[in-house]
Amino acid sequence: MKIYDVAFLGMGASALAALKLNYENNSISIVGIDKKYNSNRNNFFAFWLTDWMEEFSELIKNRWHKWEFHFNEKHVSHESKKMPYCVMKFQDWKKFCIEGFDNLEIKENDVTSLNKVDDFFEITLDNKEKIYSKRVYDSRTPEEQKNKLKQHFLGYLIRSEELDYHNIVNLMDFRVTQEAGLHFIYVLPLNNKEILIESTVFSKTTLEKEWYKNQINKYINNNLKVQRYKLIEEECGVLPMYSINYKNNDDKHINIGSRGGATKISSGYAFSFFLKQLKSSKHNRKKNHHSFLDNLMDKIFVNYIENNIGTDVIFQNMVNSINGEEFASFMMGTAKLTTKFKIISSMPKLGFIQSFFRSLSD
Repeated sequence: MKIYDVAFLGMGASALAALKLNYENNSISIVGIDKKYNSNRNNFFAFWLTDWMEEFSELIKNRWHKWEFHFNEKHVSHESKKMPYCVMKFQDWKKFCIEGFDNLEIKENDVTSLNKVDDFFEITLDNKEKIYSKRVYDSRTPEEQKNKLKQHFLGYLIRSEELDYHNIVNLMDFRVTQEAGLHFIYVLPLNNKEILIESTVFSKTTLEKEWYKNQINKYINNNLKVQRYKLIEEECGVLPMYSINYKNNDDKHINIGSRGGATKISSGYAFSFFLKQLKSSKHNRKKNHHSFLDNLMDKIFVNYIENNIGTDVIFQNMVNSINGEEFASFMMGTAKLTTKFKIISSMPKLGFIQSFFRSLSD
């Protein structure tokens, strides 16, 4: 019976990062289990550039020093020279992480069960095969909680000769229908002929794909004034806006990525937070991805959105109260207390006090 030294359940961004940073130049036996390992998935990862991400800067596809927000009656622009907004693509990250790993074996299967047997783990696959490992990194998608708020989206990567190119990211454009929840359009200008455009909704219920597609097409035609374009890629996702942190009751069964609590619930960003934890602690399972205050602020923020209408006002208040450097640092968890105080002070007082007390019972 072969027993692997390390098994990865799921081979997404967090598993690839743990593989690269923990086991490069190591001759141990490793197995990665992911039914979609060889899929053509190539979604974007976005983040503001921080010191712990500099090491991977060669993989950055685009970076922007300016971004903007659009509300019904207001437009806010931000700029940061120190912390540009950046994107990578999944296939570039995957290639970088697995390069040189001749000892990595891939099983294109789903995991149906995981059990501890003596000093190793028994992993059962969907083809009934059983494999064994001394250590497990578990990044399988957590079970969705139906009654909780989610960030769900669908995006188009398009090419058109009609684009009016501006090298500024449109982070949130709320000048769209709000009938299905808090809804905004996100636009990344990749070059003068290509953009990524996403329709994003905060609500408890996801929507049919056609709904997002209709919103994207309306925005392309009415806001971007583009009538003809070619669809290059499509991506979609559902991100939890509630705390997920499967307990690591065993030092050798390590939950990582969203499953391990890496996702910042107010924004959906996870990639850079997991890398920060991984690099700073070599995956100390007791070290949190986010500070106590950041977690509390996120819970209050999400609770407010869940229990109020017209909540785009809190985004308007926030981005008006701070500058680009402060916004980028807040989004990446490196903000000073003075920045956090500015944000807290800009929020609706009564509503946030009520959300504070509700969040304590969550």
